[in-house]
Amino acid sequence: MTHNIVLTVESLTLSSRAIPAALVLALLWMIESFRPNTVWQTKRLRHAGINLSLAVINGAVLFLTLGLASATLAKAVSDHRIGLLNWLGLQVSAQLMAGCLILDAWTYSWHRANHRLPFLWRFHRVHHSDSEMDVTTSARFHVGELAMAAVLRLPVIAIFGLSPASLVLHEIVLLAVSQFHHANISLGSFDRILRWFIVTPAMHRIHHSRYTAETNSNYSSILSIWDRVFGSHRHVDCDAEIRLGLDEFRDSHWQSLTGMLKTPFINIGPANYPSTSSPDDQ
Repeated sequence: MTHNIVLTVESLTLSSRAIPAALVLALLWMIESFRPNTVWQTKRLRHAGINLSLAVINGAVLFLTLGLASATLAKAVSDHRIGLLNWLGLQVSAQLMAGCLILDAWTYSWHRANHRLPFLWRFHRVHHSDSEMDVTTSARFHVGELAMAAVLRLPVIAIFGLSPASLVLHEIVLLAVSQFHHANISLGSFDRILRWFIVTPAMHRIHHSRYTAETNSNYSSILSIWDRVFGSHRHVDCDAEIRLGLDEFRDSHWQSLTGMLKTPFINIGPANYPSTSSPDDQ
């Protein structure tokens, strides 16, 4: 009975995440179509189809496995009042916001680890190998990276007593902001104001640069404060001129669905850094 309840909850929360994500993706796709920041060099529909196909595979693999495990654990810690946030006796709204803040900090830490640990970078470079960044790049992650993130997030859920509502709210906002800051759009001068609060397209475009010092910066996913607090924030005046992607994965084979799935297991390119090029080479 408990298993059925959790499965039903997870199915409902999947819908609550998928519908807003689809709407935001469609909106940003239209904005990109009329006001792109940079001109596409490859076929846009094919590029989107490959990235979104990878997302479908990830969802199919993870939904009934680690997605269910996360929902089950979050419900258990909430029902049994386990974890720091439950012990503090916070109001529901305060506990919800605190949970989202903790998850955002955890996401920053996980992202930074993906750039520092060679084994994790092998999987994360699937995301960075996209040389035509747009809104669909937000869905371009290897299933291995997402699985490891989900497993390592389980102790965070238990230690802090994160509720199912916190997980759902954080994932909805994370998907929307991630789609936004990967979008091939320009906000002009407004970007400089907005990036004090959340990650913007110009800020995140720097993170996708082929130049090591730029790629190893701007790790935040929702709130930009983490990069400022932990000294990883970087600014470039003209983000439209940044060369994106990874030199060793420019071949069309690595941009295919099969190529992306094989990428973590190929011994090419630096072990833990995306590039050794200088900004003058861009």
